Amino acid sequence: MRKLFLIALALTLLSCEMEKQEGKVVFISVAIDYNSPDGANALENPPEDQRVLSSQIEALATASGDIYEEYLFLEKNGKRSINGKEYKWNHDDVLSVLSSLDTISRDLIIFHYSGHGDENGALVTDIDTSIRLSPETLLSAMSAADGRKCLFLDSCYSGTFIDDPGYMHNGEKFNNGKLDSDNLLNAVVPSIMLLFRPVSGNDGIWVLSAASDSQSSFDSWDAGEPDQSSFGAFSYYLAAALGYDMETGSATVPGRGGEITFYGIYQEIRRRMPGDLWKEATPQITLTHYDPVLFSF
Repeated sequence: MRKLFLIALALTLLSCEMEKQEGKVVFISVAIDYNSPDGANALENPPEDQRVLSSQIEALATASGDIYEEYLFLEKNGKRSINGKEYKWNHDDVLSVLSSLDTISRDLIIFHYSGHGDENGALVTDIDTSIRLSPETLLSAMSAADGRKCLFLDSCYSGTFIDDPGYMHNGEKFNNGKLDSDNLLNAVVPSIMLLFRPVSGNDGIWVLSAASDSQSSFDSWDAGEPDQSSFGAFSYYLAAALGYDMETGSATVPGRGGEITFYGIYQEIRRRMPGDLWKEATPQITLTHYDPVLFSF
């Protein structure tokens, strides 16, 4: 029954897309508030993180002339749903969607997670069991799918999903309150070493995480931003970096001739996020040999 539901969902989405021949953008989002009547460790903001990001990414995909397909796995107030339809999904359903995607190499797959991460970085898709969605499992499932692949992870210790190349991730590391990359040598060394980095099994998957493998992300924060109480900090700045207008609560897209790149998103998050918050939860990013264009207009 579970597989039949997912197949039916995919067919419904594809039936609206048959006439289009452009690329495809697939957005898979898992957002969990853990807020059941007897739940513990509840998070208020993941549902809004998902809603805003799906709205903005759909607007970008449409403006780019791409087919848009989404799978929104949500737990809100103890009820689980997929794309708004009540369904008691689990992490196997997330992996099943990834394994059944009908994509080709030019398509874009974006995976977003907003929820708890355990001390090993694994995603806590069910707080009442010991089952977790580990970095190895998710990255392996992503690797098997055709297309360009991005992970946006708003959870504690999410930097675990990024391969450790043997030096600071992108030169971003704090020691005694000072950003190490302010030191010229520390800022340049990662770029030089990248030239000699061997190709790994996860090349082709770009990960942007809310925190390092030893930091917590923020679901409650105070920086005086519009409507910030409704969102996790990382997802808030991610949505804004993608173009979502928090003041008006609406999706926006760049004018013609614009583009959004993976590293451009990271730089925009860094520009917008207050330094004190960045120090406490420092977004991490995959270092690869080029900057992929995610959307162009």
